[in-house]
Amino acid sequence: MTPQVLQELARKHGTPLYVYDGIYLRKRAVWLQDLCQPSGCLLRYAVKANPHPKIIKLYDKLGLHFDASSEYEAEHLTDLGIEPRKISLSSQQPPRNMRKALDSNIKFVATSLHQLDLVAQSGWRRELAVRLNPGLGSGHSRRTTTGGVSSSFGIWHEYLPLVLAWQKESGCVIDRVQTHIGSGADPKIWRKIIVQALKLVEELPSVTALNLGGGYSVARMPNEKETDMAAVLKGFKEELDTFQRRTGRNIDLEIEPGTWLVANSGYLLSRIIDIVDTGKKGFSFLKLDTGMNDLLRPTLYGAQHPIDVLTSAKTYRDYVIVGHNCESGDLLTPEPGNSENIMPRRLKEARIGDLVIIGGAGAYAASMRAIGYNSFPSAAEIFINE
Repeated sequence: MTPQVLQELARKHGTPLYVYDGIYLRKRAVWLQDLCQPSGCLLRYAVKANPHPKIIKLYDKLGLHFDASSEYEAEHLTDLGIEPRKISLSSQQPPRNMRKALDSNIKFVATSLHQLDLVAQSGWRRELAVRLNPGLGSGHSRRTTTGGVSSSFGIWHEYLPLVLAWQKESGCVIDRVQTHIGSGADPKIWRKIIVQALKLVEELPSVTALNLGGGYSVARMPNEKETDMAAVLKGFKEELDTFQRRTGRNIDLEIEPGTWLVANSGYLLSRIIDIVDTGKKGFSFLKLDTGMNDLLRPTLYGAQHPIDVLTSAKTYRDYVIVGHNCESGDLLTPEPGNSENIMPRRLKEARIGDLVIIGGAGAYAASMRAIGYNSFPSAAEIFINE
């Protein structure tokens, strides 16, 4: 992934272009598997981060299981040959045919009281999981927080008596609990979450597995902090051991990283198509041949990505980088966590035609783009070092 390699790829394939590093994808997964092994933690890949078939097939070959956020993601996985038993389905939208989904051997997770009612109506009398909102959340913005009072994800923890009553009346067995907080890097936050989650598990005697979701942060930018997965998993194991000694129950652990596994495997290559300014008291803008139709994260919630201009220039200037869509929100350099404000970047002095490298584009980039906006075609995706 040297500048020379990226320049050659852009010349060969054109821009905009997503480039993924196969060696990085493999090493990241193997390293985390090794960390998970001592505690017996099951590693699931959160498919929504990047559902590219090559990533799915690689992680299946390495022995990972999968987390699907819709029945369509689950179908995408099974179409690629993934065994249904390896898929956990936790969706805001219930399946079109609940009984068919339950009979498919996919591990279904009910995320609301309504979904539990649909399960009962289907006549299902076997195992399933529930997603609970533990009352805690974490994230760099409200839009990346999936726990707490501002989140619609999961059944609110105070409604646990209703879940217990449903289980007794339905004849089903709740054997797994899933909980998510959003995103975070601090091992102390994750330890607090498992303590809270185990309090809920203790109220559900039939539960044998706890899924603590994803949201394990990566450092896309130099000033960002990556989750210390070794410290997090150590804390998880210690709390599970404490729970076992106190209750006599062995609880299996699952985690669902997506971003942590793939974010820094990918780059988005783009060319500068125009340079404009708004006068001495204004800003200088670099316009790219890509934008929110390929990379929506900055527009959506002020996400930050490393950006470099490949040029031999020795001087630097402040630039605001924008996309090619006819949309004032098509901004690639927003203020951190605030997509409403712009924040210029100090970059090498650029010219029209220069190649721009956007890093950290392996997760929630190609999978979350505003496809079809302004009818621009989507950036192609290629792999190197496979």
